Formats: sequence, structure tokens, C-alpha cells
Amino acid sequence: MTELVGFQAQLTILNNAYAAQLPDKIKQIEQAWSHLPLGEWHEEGFQALYRMVHSLTGSGKIFGFSVLSQVARNLEEYLNHFVQIKMPPDAEQRNQIQALLNELRLSYGDALFLTTAPRSMSQLALPNHYR
Repeated sequence: MTELVGFQAQLTILNNAYAAQLPDKIKQIEQAWSHLPLGEWHEEGFQALYRMVHSLTGSGKIFGFSVLSQVARNLEEYLNHFVQIKMPPDAEQRNQIQALLNELRLSYGDALFLTTAPRSMSQLALPNHYR
């Protein structure tokens, strides 16, 4: 039983460390996107952006951030189209990518709440008149 508690504690530490890195990971993705030239295909830049999003898709799922992972998956699939055809997105497509990036940022906030939210009713701080 003690081993299980220790293992769970280690998983919690890893999960918290991952969650702490998420703002930087998302910021790096947003910066990579903002540095891509408008109307020009930039192979290296798009590949780097795609890899960062792909990594977030997989790691998010591994660490239990399923909503974040799904949003990243949607962005990854959208970006993959441009990686395959090697053409820059037009204005409407750029707006769609930006919307997906915004959704990614919002899903991080939801993920953070879920990792810090009480896991059971007994952990909720109830007003005295409900106890």
C-alpha cells in the first residue's frame, strides 16, 4: 500500500511539473506562429510549429489533459494540410489557425483548473451552514 501511495505521489509531481510548463509551451507555439511570414511558405517555420503542436497533442493526453490534447489535435490536423501542400494559408485560413490557437490557450486554463480542483466532495470547502 505504501508503494502505491509513493507511486501516486510521484505521478502527481510529474503531472504538476508538466502543468507548470504548459504556459511556456503554448507561448512558444504562439510565437512560432507569429513569426511566420504572411503569404509566403516557410518550410522550417511551419515544420517547427507543426512539431510543437504534435508534441503537445501527445504529451497532453499522456498527462491527462484530454481537452487540451484534443484542441491541439485539431490544430495539428489543420496545420498538417499546409505542411503537406507546402503552401501558406490565406487570410481566412490564418484566422482559423488563430482561432484554434486561442482555443488552445483557453483549454490550458480549463486544464489547469481541473488539475487544481478538488477531486472529491470531501475536499470542497463548504460554508458552515452546509456542514
